[in-house]
Amino acid sequence: MNKIQTAKFSSYNRIVAFLLSYATTFAGLTRLLLSGTQFKAAFLALKLLLPTSTTIKSSPATITKNKDFADMIDHIISLANRAYLYAVDTASETLLSTFQVGKSDFHSIAEAEKILLAQNILLSLNANSADLIAGYDITALELTEVGTAITTAQDEIAAPSTIIGNNKTFNVDIEAGFVLVDEKIALLEKAIYGRFKTGPFANLSLIANFDNAKKLIESTKHTALMATITNILGVFLEGVLVEINFLTETKEATSSILGIADVEQFIGGTFTVTYSAIGYITQIIATKFILGETTTTSIVLLKTV
Repeated sequence: MNKIQTAKFSSYNRIVAFLLSYATTFAGLTRLLLSGTQFKAAFLALKLLLPTSTTIKSSPATITKNKDFADMIDHIISLANRAYLYAVDTASETLLSTFQVGKSDFHSIAEAEKILLAQNILLSLNANSADLIAGYDITALELTEVGTAITTAQDEIAAPSTIIGNNKTFNVDIEAGFVLVDEKIALLEKAIYGRFKTGPFANLSLIANFDNAKKLIESTKHTALMATITNILGVFLEGVLVEINFLTETKEATSSILGIADVEQFIGGTFTVTYSAIGYITQIIATKFILGETTTTSIVLLKTV
């Protein structure tokens, strides 16, 4: 996958975590829950299209990921052990089952399942947080920290790398898969914003968490341009040529089925960027680029008469 797709993949994982965290709040909201289910189904279909990651086990990225998962597991088990006493005191069979967890429970399952197990435990911790904080030596800060540890580990799940080859049809299917997931997120956003952004059920904290989940976080540290190109109806335009003109060279890229053109690895400064496609009016825009940062922009091309 390219770096934009990798950033999207991470955001999809965060949205899954967000939906689980707010499962109680969303209970009974029929259409919102359906939107969430449809998003998760589209995300699963996309993951089935992606080939297996070829990350070398000894790579620095993998070492970091392993540490993040170990930290998450240590955090959640520590809290579960203390919360188990609460389950005993309240004679709750459900909580006894939830909090009876050890490292061995995490060893033989996949990374995504480890995340889900930790999230389920955290849901029960948060649901009983008042009692746990009052009498079981658990602090609110610890609950916040374990939530952060889970999110960090989830973001470290290797987004499967796409094998570069001549199978153009296969790559188009992957790009179409990303488009479908994005469409489902747009509907989910309508449902969540419509219920919780304004009006009697407004929940600004929930909205902020949803927006953070959707945010694309890129790993790029060099200067880059990411342009999303549509027509006047908002339809993504594929095949648009984007050229950045420097004094000694021109860097270029062509927009994908997602309407995204990605040009990277150049110096900072103000340069002329040209957007052109057959049947559309060419746009030439002077753009300032800051060294080491990705400049994002949305371009609307008009058809020629």
